[in-house]
Amino acid sequence: MSILRKSLTLAAVTGALVGGAFVTPAAADPNTCPKGYACGWTGANRTGTRHVNSLTPGCYPLERVNRSVSNQTSYRVELWHITTGCNQGTKLATLKPGTYADNPGAVTGIAVYKI
Repeated sequence: MSILRKSLTLAAVTGALVGGAFVTPAAADPNTCPKGYACGWTGANRTGTRHVNSLTPGCYPLERVNRSVSNQTSYRVELWHITTGCNQGTKLATLKPGTYADNPGAVTGIAVYKI
């Protein structure tokens, strides 16, 4: 096999491998959150089980503890460790749209506000 032919074959294989890496949508990655949603993970730094949620303004006690949260909505989201109900307890963080908190503490409730 000529050097030129080997180079072209290598370039074609490399292009196919690299091109394939861009085909997978970002939402398929369990460490990301799709645009328009809020996601919570059971582990810090977006690890563990991911839960994807569609939100509207309001207050929501969570059925599970989230250790990291991503806000990809158009709302402001407050993260709470609630004791007796929504907005009761310890406010852990406030997330603007398009932001995340990798280790805010034990999030057991959220409050969602229009901006």
